[in-house]
Amino acid sequence: MRTLHSNQQLILKYLLGYKDGATLDEIADHVGITKTAVKEHILKLESYGYLTFTDTRGAVGRPRRRYQLTNDGHDVFPKQYSWLSNVLLELLAEDLERDGIARLMKSLGEKVALSMEGKFKDLTPKELVVKINEVMNDLGYQTAIKQSDIRKGVVLEATNCVYHAIAQKHPELCGFDIHFLRKASGMSVKLESCIARGGSICRFCLTKER
Repeated sequence: MRTLHSNQQLILKYLLGYKDGATLDEIADHVGITKTAVKEHILKLESYGYLTFTDTRGAVGRPRRRYQLTNDGHDVFPKQYSWLSNVLLELLAEDLERDGIARLMKSLGEKVALSMEGKFKDLTPKELVVKINEVMNDLGYQTAIKQSDIRKGVVLEATNCVYHAIAQKHPELCGFDIHFLRKASGMSVKLESCIARGGSICRFCLTKER
C-alpha cells in the first residue's frame, strides 16, 4: 500500500462519509489548508486512482465539481475480513477432495489474475516482474525480487503465507499462488520452497514457456 501524506489521508477519510462527494471548498475547510494545497493533494490522489469527480451545473454560474472516492480509494481503508476468508477456505477444504481443492485454487488464481489484467498490459518484461511483485505485496505476501532476468528465470521470495494455518493441513491451497503467477506472467511457475510445508520462505521460480 502507498504511504500517503497525512493531509491526503484526511481527504480520503472525509470523502468516505460523502457518497455524493465534496467540493474543493468543503474539503479545504475540513482539512484546514488552502484550496491550492488541497488541489495539489487531490491531483496526486487522482493519479493513484483513488479519486474521481463529477461536474454538476446549477441554474446559473459555473459547474460545481465534486470529488468522490473510487473503488480503489475505498480499498485504501483496512477491511478486517481475513478471519472470514480463513473460515470459508477451511470449510471448503474440508468439504472438497484434494483434486477438488486443486481445481478450485486453479480457477481462483486465474480469475484473480484476469481481474487485474489491466495492471499487466503493455509492460516490458522487467516492468511486468516489478508490477507482479507489487501486486503480490498488495495481496499480503511480503515478496521481494531475488532475480529479475527473464532469460535466467525470475525468482520471487515471499516471507508471509496468507493462509498459513490452513495451508499446513491443505497444501493444495498453494495452487492459488502458482496459477495466479502463471496467468499474470505468461510464464511457467515452480514453487521451490513453501512456508506451509516447513520452509522459511515461499520461493517462486518463473521461466519462459517452452
